[in-house]
Amino acid sequence: MVKDYSQEVKKLILKHVSKGFEFGKPTSYLFYRNRGLTEEIVFKELKIGDNLEYVKKENVEGETRYTLYFIHKKSKGRAYCITFRDKIRIITIFPLGRKTLNKYNKKRFKKCRSVN
Repeated sequence: MVKDYSQEVKKLILKHVSKGFEFGKPTSYLFYRNRGLTEEIVFKELKIGDNLEYVKKENVEGETRYTLYFIHKKSKGRAYCITFRDKIRIITIFPLGRKTLNKYNKKRFKKCRSVN
């Protein structure tokens, strides 16, 4: 059964946002891979969470990681992999294209909508 952890993540972000953010990879690499992205956009997107479509939770190496899927348009989106330590740690950010979004809409997001 597919479960969406959006509400859980929003509460955790509100709890940890005052402590700040940190990046797991060099920002130059993350921003090169996601053209037009800046730290301000990342922080604003995570704090507000308007376009948050789905959140996947997984346990990796003894820590809980959340993958947040933001859909901006029908053909553009972005995924953040984050974890919560003393600060919100952004492990990686990657863009989602049209074909990936179409595939996710058919399988992952559709199942999530039917469960909730």
